Amino acid sequence: MRTKKLLITAALVAGMIIPLSSCSSKASNVITIWVGEESATFYQSVCDEFLKENEDFGYGIKVIGSDSGTAGGAMTDDNTKCGDIITIAHDNIGKLIDKNTILPFVEESLVAQVDADNPQSFKDVIYYENDIGDGKGTQKYLYGVPYISQALFLYYNKSKVTEAQAKTFEGLMAAAKTAGPTVKAFAVHGTDGYNYSFNLLARKADDNSTTLRLYQNFKKANCYAQGDDEVASLKWARRVFNDPNGGLLPTDSSWSTVVKNGGCLSYINGAWRYEEALSAFGGKDNLGITVLPTYVLNESDVEGTEIAEGTVMQAGTFADCKVFCLNSKDASKYNASQKIIKFLSSKAIQLRSFVGCGNVPSYDGCEKDLENLEGVDASLLSLAKAQIGMNKYSIAQPFINGTLNTYYYSKKAPEEYALYITEGTDTRGARETLYKMQYLWQKGKAAPEIPDELPASIE
Repeated sequence: MRTKKLLITAALVAGMIIPLSSCSSKASNVITIWVGEESATFYQSVCDEFLKENEDFGYGIKVIGSDSGTAGGAMTDDNTKCGDIITIAHDNIGKLIDKNTILPFVEESLVAQVDADNPQSFKDVIYYENDIGDGKGTQKYLYGVPYISQALFLYYNKSKVTEAQAKTFEGLMAAAKTAGPTVKAFAVHGTDGYNYSFNLLARKADDNSTTLRLYQNFKKANCYAQGDDEVASLKWARRVFNDPNGGLLPTDSSWSTVVKNGGCLSYINGAWRYEEALSAFGGKDNLGITVLPTYVLNESDVEGTEIAEGTVMQAGTFADCKVFCLNSKDASKYNASQKIIKFLSSKAIQLRSFVGCGNVPSYDGCEKDLENLEGVDASLLSLAKAQIGMNKYSIAQPFINGTLNTYYYSKKAPEEYALYITEGTDTRGARETLYKMQYLWQKGKAAPEIPDELPASIE
């Protein structure tokens, strides 16, 4: 697989079109594009505009609504059944390269547009270095074109939570206590590695610092989860999720049902849940949207650590991009696909996508353009500001290959986190949990034993 990938790359860079083993046997004169279901109507309309203005394009375009969260898996299973252009979260790029199911972008004007428009944090996770063969060394190639950004932020009920209360978890809990003895302050969508990032990626509010290292510089061994700040934050999560007016873990009922029934006042999630949040919280007049709150570590949280009681932590998030990728199934569409992707990922279309379906742009500095848009829904604008406001408390998911992605999400590190919240007890238990999580991140398997002295290095 590695050799074939390199041969494909070298041939395409040289401007050649070659048959691929994964090519469809029935070439089509229609380019199919997978986007999120909520965006399909909008992107079909702008593609229709593109075709009217480019009558010599040579292909029809069909936009299909799909689940961008599962598109990477569909590509891995059988890319011949997927769109010619697909939308995925950037952390899936590496594993699709490993499977030889996507092609690099080499059209010069498209690559230049990507380089000019995007923040460095996104460029760090969409370029991959390949050996170009024949002893000529390596070169970085672009494999994903950003056009939507995403991050966690807070939806809240403005009829029961004030703007000031929404700034802190303590404020949310006070509002919940006023609302009822068992009303929850906030809900999370899951205890997977993405949704618990609000706690894992938290940092000290006064200096924006954290001891956490998660595949820093994209190195598998460069992880560290055992710092005292992480210990105290994990203990905070245990305390708050077990408080009658604290956090709500996923239940048999959907979060929206609990919210509608008055059982929870806020919800940590992203822009892709906007329509659900509107319904759950009772419409735009009742829906507040803001950056994730801060929380204060109390005496029990910091016991056994060198973190000071009263330390204020700012909840964090992964700040990611959704990208267009080129399916390798039909190389005959290679050049035309890059042309339409350049159009769809342009700043102008990204802004129109925000107005049309709430997709927050990915390009650097978009917040200034959003503020200057006329006729923008105020609720949507607050969503964009909240998401962009989380950028300073975030990292892009650093899973540049399938191994890192799998080790982080699928080797039971999230289960260790959830287990401590529901059954954990003391500081030693928190340290053991974080050691086991770090071991899984680095090794992809359970730690055979826990050292007596923690924190401990993992070689």
